[in-house]
Amino acid sequence: MGGTDMTSAVGSGSPRGRSGDLEDGEMWKAVKDCDASCDGAFLYGVTTTGIYCRPSCASKLPERQNVVFLRTREEAEGRGFRPCKRCRPDLDGYDPAADYDHFHRQTGMAPARYRQIFAAGISRLVVDTPIGPLRITASSNAIMCVEQAGRELQDAGEEAPRVPADRLVCDDASGELAAKCKAELTEYFAGRRTDFDLPLAPEGTEFQKTVWNQLGRISYGQTRTYGELAAMLDNPKASRAVGMANHRNPILILIPCHRVIGADGSLTGYAAGVEAKKYLLDLEKRGVV
Repeated sequence: MGGTDMTSAVGSGSPRGRSGDLEDGEMWKAVKDCDASCDGAFLYGVTTTGIYCRPSCASKLPERQNVVFLRTREEAEGRGFRPCKRCRPDLDGYDPAADYDHFHRQTGMAPARYRQIFAAGISRLVVDTPIGPLRITASSNAIMCVEQAGRELQDAGEEAPRVPADRLVCDDASGELAAKCKAELTEYFAGRRTDFDLPLAPEGTEFQKTVWNQLGRISYGQTRTYGELAAMLDNPKASRAVGMANHRNPILILIPCHRVIGADGSLTGYAAGVEAKKYLLDLEKRGVV
C-alpha cells in the first residue's frame, strides 16, 4: 500500500469520520442495507483487504471494525485502497445497484439474501430474440432471471431503455449457465426446442413459487386460463392471486407464463407485451421444425 497506514482512520476498533451530514451509524446501516440512495454520498474501505466500495456493493459484508468511511475516491486511493471490481466505485455512470433495486421491487429480496446470492458472483448475458433483447441473469447454481433487457431501467422510470452490457464471471459456473441458457433460447426461437434443461431459482414468496411450479407443467403448445391454473393449485377462487403471481414471474419463457390466457381466450397482459405473447404462442402452435 505504499506505506499508507489504512488502519489509522479506523482507530480503536470502530470506524470514525463522516461524509456530509451522515453519521457513522447511518453510513454503516447504508452499507448493511446495500442502500443505493447513498451512492455518491460516501465510500467505504475495508482495511483487511485494501478494497474500497460503494454503499450499494453486494460483496460480502465486512466486520464493522475493519471499515473506514471515505468522502471521495481520491481520498480512498490516496490512503492506498484499491477500487472494488464488483461495484467499480472508480467509474462514473456505473450502476451496480440496479440489480438489487430491480430484484427488490420484483421479489422483496432482503439485502442479506442479495449478498448471499451475489457475493459469489453472477453473470449477465443478453440474447437477441424476435421479441426483443432478453437479459439472462445466472448465479453459480441456477438461472435466476430472464427478462426484457433494460427492464430494471423501465421500472426505475427511464423512458428510453438501453440494452445493458454482458457481464460474464470468468472461470465461474454462472458464466457457463448463462451461455447455456442463451443457446437453448436461441434453439427455442428457431423452433428446435420445446423444453429447457436448466436449473431454475426464481426469487419470490412461497405462493408465487407454487404458481410458477405449476406453470412448468403446462406443455409446449398448450394454454390454460387463470381459473384453470388456480384449479391446478386446488384453490379455484384464487385466480386473481394466481394472475398476480403469473405477472411477477422473473424467468420468462423457461417458466412459461405466456401460456396462461383469459377465460374468454384473450391474451391479457404479459411482461414483454401482448404482441410478444402472441408471437410465442404462435411459435409453439407451429411445432418443432
